[in-house]
Amino acid sequence: MTKGPFERALVRKGKRALKVARLALNAGDNDSAVSRSYYAMFDFAQAALLRAGVTEDKLPRTHGGVIDAFRTHAVQTGQIDRQLATQLSRTESLRIKADYTGTEIELSEAKEVVQNAELFVQTVERVFSLDKPSLPKEYENPASKDDDKVSEPTVAVTEIQRERVKLEPISLEEIRRQARENWLQLRQRVVSEAKAAGHSKDAGRGTEEDQGHSIHDDLDE
Repeated sequence: MTKGPFERALVRKGKRALKVARLALNAGDNDSAVSRSYYAMFDFAQAALLRAGVTEDKLPRTHGGVIDAFRTHAVQTGQIDRQLATQLSRTESLRIKADYTGTEIELSEAKEVVQNAELFVQTVERVFSLDKPSLPKEYENPASKDDDKVSEPTVAVTEIQRERVKLEPISLEEIRRQARENWLQLRQRVVSEAKAAGHSKDAGRGTEEDQGHSIHDDLDE
């Protein structure tokens, strides 16, 4: 499965959100740090679902749906630690608190959230290979030890070589040589047929007259 535009966009957005979360934390904006940390995790969770085989039109449309789907495709498959995955739902609760209530997030809590978000993003990116484009199976080379190499389509190369052979030009000299051979073979067959019919003398005279008319004359006309 190839890495699609939406998956790439989610990875970019997630990294930007995490960068903004660090900046917000350093600026003393704990609420924004928590909010952006969650969206970084949320974007990477969606990208992981796409890489796991969930099609774009089947992605959950709610935050809770994405969290549940991530548990199914990442935690239950043994790819992501359950405790780490729990940070996604925990950070969502803190994000709601930061965005929709008058309660401010404490600095210590905000620092912990940003650290957990960084660990979550790094782990998901590595486990689901979100930093590398995946290739369709028909382009994989099982004999190669380098995963970045793609096997060459030998059938296509063969067809190209055939086309090149067909397009090779034939020289005028070659055309004349082939025409001369064909003409001589034709006259020999005529003489043989004439001899078989008992007209060897006439056929011989005809051959001498025809040979006086060179094949080059026909080709040059």
